[in-house]
Order: sequence, then structure tokens, then C-alpha cells
Amino acid sequence: MRLACGVVLSAVLALPCAAQPAEFQIVWVVIGEAASADETHAARAGRQLFMASDLLALSLENIRVVHVDVEPTVLEIGIGEELCLTSLQIRAYDSDRQAIAGAPLSVSIRQDHRRHLRPRRSRRDICLRPDVAGEYSVRMTSLLPAPDGTMRGAQVFVRVADRAAAGVSGDMP
Repeated sequence: MRLACGVVLSAVLALPCAAQPAEFQIVWVVIGEAASADETHAARAGRQLFMASDLLALSLENIRVVHVDVEPTVLEIGIGEELCLTSLQIRAYDSDRQAIAGAPLSVSIRQDHRRHLRPRRSRRDICLRPDVAGEYSVRMTSLLPAPDGTMRGAQVFVRVADRAAAGVSGDMP
């Protein structure tokens, strides 16, 4: 009897340890690059927009990015609709609040969202075509440091709705 009680008690005491959630870590993966716009140049996005020599040249020119801005910050699209980053207003600013044309930015998404966002990259653009409803983040981080040595960035939230399930159609009657 004591042995049976001991086994049951051991099993019960072990349950809280087994029920503890595992640690969760968010991993961001780079899916391409973007170049910021100014009044005369449009934003660009794609893969391999910059070489190491380009970054070195900009750094030697002492170009520092103190702020990155992307508009809109929240986008709403339906499942299967495509969002291309060149449709966004992407701007980087220096310490004088002047827009920097062509400031190099890395574009990242969460690793656990990658398969649902289905990124497609070319030398001309980065496009996302989500296949599951939800909210997803896209980060754009400067590859040039601010004067304090930190890297500045902006985040865009892509809200994907299942319009078919909601009975909403993009077709006009």
C-alpha cells in the first residue's frame, strides 16, 4: 500500500514540472533589402540591392540614420492578396531630419510567419502573399548606424483577413 501511495504521489508531484511551458523565442529572418526614398527617388526593395562596398562608401561619407519611417504602418489585405514593399512609403532620415535617398535597410519577418507570408523576392521588389488570416510584422532596419551606434528601424503590421469566410467580396455588384 505504501509503495502504491508513493508511486501516485511521485507522479502527482512531477506533473507541475511537465506542465510548464517551454521557452519561446522569436527569430527574425532577413528576406531582402530596401532602399529608402526621398522627394526625388522612389523606394526600392529586392534581394542583393547593396554590396559591402556600397555600405562602406556610405559609412565613409559619415551618413547616419537616426529615424526610419514606413507608411502606412498598418495594412489590411485578404488571404491570397499580394502586398509588394515598393508600394509603401519608406523613408530614412539623418540627424538634420533630412530624408536620405537610397539608405540601405534590411527587411525581416518572423521565422514562424515565413511559410504563411510566402515571400517572393526579385531584384525589383519583395512581395508577400499570405495564405492564413492573422497579423504579421515586417521590420525594416537601417544598415547604417545612428550617431550613438544603434541601428534604427520601423515595423509594418500586415493584417490578413479571411474575406471569403466573412462573406466579404472584392467584386462590385
